[in-house]
Amino acid sequence: MLAVAGVALTASVRTRLPEQVAVHWGLDGPDRFATVTGATVTAAAMTTLLPLVLVGLGAAVHPSGRGVLAGFAGAMAVFLAGLSFGGLTAQRPGQEPSAFPLAWAVPTLVVAALVGLALWRWGRLAPPSVDGPRPAVPAGAARLDVPPTTRLAWTGRAALPGRAVWLIAVVAVLPLLVVAELGQPWVLAIGAVVVLLLVVTCSARVVVDADGLRITSLVVTWGRVPLERVARADVGTVSPLGDFGGWGWRIGRDGRRGFVTRGGEALVVERIGEPPVVVTVDDADEAAAVLNTLAARLR
Repeated sequence: MLAVAGVALTASVRTRLPEQVAVHWGLDGPDRFATVTGATVTAAAMTTLLPLVLVGLGAAVHPSGRGVLAGFAGAMAVFLAGLSFGGLTAQRPGQEPSAFPLAWAVPTLVVAALVGLALWRWGRLAPPSVDGPRPAVPAGAARLDVPPTTRLAWTGRAALPGRAVWLIAVVAVLPLLVVAELGQPWVLAIGAVVVLLLVVTCSARVVVDADGLRITSLVVTWGRVPLERVARADVGTVSPLGDFGGWGWRIGRDGRRGFVTRGGEALVVERIGEPPVVVTVDDADEAAAVLNTLAARLR
């Protein structure tokens, strides 16, 4: 739909466009041109095909992960349509072309965010009800030998190793600083966003208490398992690439959620009616024992 609308918009302003339109920009402005027809075909192909990669990936993952991919696919489609067709249709003969005109940039980003959130919420699977008797925490699950009235809580941190964080920061931010020094200071805003994303995604606080399990970074809650949904907590071993295809907040093909910052020891929380949640923390055996003890009290 977006690609068709973009093609129709381009056709409606075709007589006002230059014969050759800019299709790529470098540090000094546009550095590659094409015919309007060629640029239109490229814009339509990008708007259509790149989001369909996420659609295809969504077909291969667990149904509980498809809402996230639907949101990303929709937001990407809107962004690509606004970026490609906006930059194309705004060009005029004799005027310096802009890669992403402000008149297109702001509404495109707003609509992309709204579409992404709407599709994510629409595509989410509602967790099954936990009404009725809960299954007992298995007898073999680790737990603490404490009186039932003892208040329990555990905190830990899931974080990438310091060297990895610095390496990512240098690789991601250094090129932006170079571009800013070469006369494009606006890219510093992108650098600030990258740094903020690193802070949020490279480290999280893990809390186990009477409310269940929470995984948070600043104001972002990456994962939450209410105590009434905890079936069992164990210690497992995780391979970021092998099990989740990478690091950070991930969704496995089997539906498992994971905040994965390294390989090795991890807290694995089996949920009632939903795929497990995995988080890589030290002393995961302590966290599992506390969570099992608290969950066993609900019966």
